[in-house]
Amino acid sequence: MTLHDQQREASLDKRRGHRPRLAAPGPGRRPVLTLADRLLATALHQHLALPQIAVAALFSVRPETINRRIREIRELLDQAGHTIQPGPHHIASLDDLYSLATAEGIVITSQINTAC
Repeated sequence: MTLHDQQREASLDKRRGHRPRLAAPGPGRRPVLTLADRLLATALHQHLALPQIAVAALFSVRPETINRRIREIRELLDQAGHTIQPGPHHIASLDDLYSLATAEGIVITSQINTAC
């Protein structure tokens, strides 16, 4: 089991009151934020100092959700012996993030392309 899976199971076990897990068939409900989303959110918050409210807006979730997920990822990174160092840029808003991306040569499109 990966550290992420162990952390998730420990959290679920605590919520169940340490009762045995009743597993239904199938893979279960898809999380709102994938592990990759959580890592990106944490990196944006820690490396660029982007406020959690702005990170939540990027992922279309509530700030409380981002706060909880960032905390979980920080714990996982600590357990694995990794840290995200603060970067040279401190971003205060999404507009600042877009400006930094443009300055770094990243093209931002306003339209989402579908896989079809």
